[in-house]
Amino acid sequence: MMSRSWHTEICWLAVCLAATSAGAPRDVAAQTVGGATFAVQGEMVDTDRPTTYRLPVVGLFDPPQERLACRTDVPAHIGLSTPAADRRTTATELTPWPAALAYPSTTGELTAQLLPAVQRGYNLAQHGAFFAARTEFVQVLRRVAQAKDANTESDEHSRALAAGLRALDEAEDFVPQGVQLEAELDVRKVASPHRTPVLRDYPEEVLPQDAVVLYHTYAQHELSIAAGNEQAGSMALYGLGKVNSRLAERRDDDVQFTRVAMTMYLAALGACPDNHMAANELGVLLCRTGHAAEAADRFTRAIDLAPNATAYHNLAVAQQKLGMAGQAAVNEQESQRLAALDRSVGAVSRRAGVQWVSPAEMARVSQPGSPASDSQEPATAARPTTNTWR
Repeated sequence: MMSRSWHTEICWLAVCLAATSAGAPRDVAAQTVGGATFAVQGEMVDTDRPTTYRLPVVGLFDPPQERLACRTDVPAHIGLSTPAADRRTTATELTPWPAALAYPSTTGELTAQLLPAVQRGYNLAQHGAFFAARTEFVQVLRRVAQAKDANTESDEHSRALAAGLRALDEAEDFVPQGVQLEAELDVRKVASPHRTPVLRDYPEEVLPQDAVVLYHTYAQHELSIAAGNEQAGSMALYGLGKVNSRLAERRDDDVQFTRVAMTMYLAALGACPDNHMAANELGVLLCRTGHAAEAADRFTRAIDLAPNATAYHNLAVAQQKLGMAGQAAVNEQESQRLAALDRSVGAVSRRAGVQWVSPAEMARVSQPGSPASDSQEPATAARPTTNTWR
């Protein structure tokens, strides 16, 4: 069964190391292991940690190799003792600094700057603070949009962010509340006060469910623009998808939250097509809603981007639902092979924040009941470490 907690990991479904990506089968004929077909085990799983998405590690920047030359054309008499009347400068004489100077100049620097905020959002979600996490992710998107607009001297990205989030809010007006039914909704009347423009010039009559789809499609496009091909923006959209996916699970797979989660994953992929985590999560939702063929395509894409045990297992589950028993068995075998490799090198433990020590190191640790000096470490088989994003 799939874990519903962000901080719980299933050991044998750990993510594969990059070195194991070559030669993994996906759609090949059935194979047998020890004379028996390899059965697919378990249900669909998702990735609960953003540990494998290759965001840059935040570190120290190298100091500049050359210092800026000091100005020599400034008159010596200008200083604190200069009379105020002599120091006045009109607005037309001032040269304003470009707004972009307040923001990182490269994509890598912007992502590194926003990485701690993205991590805070995940930490909040892991502790069940979903709405606080949502606020954190939206703020990341806002800062990405501001930086992009400053560099392009426009407001395109900020407008896109506002339009995308607004469209998702307005789409909820087409969902009946309480005992109200879809047939009682007048779509044109409901849409008349909206700022989302998709129905203004739409020539045909629209059903409430079709209006929701149109609004979500518009939101997906706008949010992808707002993220501006930034990894941090894509991961913030992915985080918003995870929040809505968890909220859907808490409300018996609520369709509204599931739709928003799908939209966020699609927007994350639109902003950064190599976000394999979003591809995997989108496949999970598609498979849960009965679209196994579309889910298999997403899992295949996730494997192409970053081969790992989770994606291979999910692909096997989707193929089993499609009646492709042979291919499912092969991919399940590959999933377990990669998971075993991760366990053998301690990748699962490192992601959980645990570092295992050797027997020799353990022997140097004081045993219970013996005097302990200040220089000795506590008697434990593991030391807590800090999780890093690769």
